[in-house]
Amino acid sequence: MLGWLVWLMLWVVRRVVRLTVVGIEPLEARWHAGEPSVLTFWHGRSLMLPFVYRGRGASIMNSTHRDGEIITRALARFGIRSTRGSSTRSAVPGTLGLARELRAGRDVALIPDGPRGPAGVAKAGAVALAAACGAPLFPLSFSASRAARLPGWDRMLVPLPGAEVVCVVGEPLDAPAPRDREGRERVRVHLEQRLKEVTREADRLARRIQEDR
Repeated sequence: MLGWLVWLMLWVVRRVVRLTVVGIEPLEARWHAGEPSVLTFWHGRSLMLPFVYRGRGASIMNSTHRDGEIITRALARFGIRSTRGSSTRSAVPGTLGLARELRAGRDVALIPDGPRGPAGVAKAGAVALAAACGAPLFPLSFSASRAARLPGWDRMLVPLPGAEVVCVVGEPLDAPAPRDREGRERVRVHLEQRLKEVTREADRLARRIQEDR
């Protein structure tokens, strides 16, 4: 029931806002070619993921906790599959599950600063997965002209009714060689920078008209 309620909440949010997606053409080209990618979002800017995605199938890694099960069931209604695990629990089986999904041709969506932060700091997992599978990393973020912030470490951004919502897709980052540690760290730093850049651009394009609440 809770999974259904989360899905309903997301569905309602989508119906009461106006969504524009900017810069998605390179990602769409990969979707049309059937080439998988790693999509990355900040935790606090990930709410609109189900409505931006238009590929052939995506997978995420969700916590093994009860909250993870709720999100898993909600996202399944949007056609997004989940492997179970997180960077703090069951990380190995969860990551292996995502690698299998990528190699099977499905996109993977990851939150580099999840599951517990610190907000806006990219961990190494997304880059390591992309390196292992040879898939590019796409940074994405969204903003809204009117939005509320939920309490919590990530201050999740929730668009308010009537808001102009803008999602920005940044230029992709090529995956480094799997055994190139320095290369992986460079890409991790660049990914963090790109995510901050697309977030600022989304805020600019959405013309935020009030302070976060």
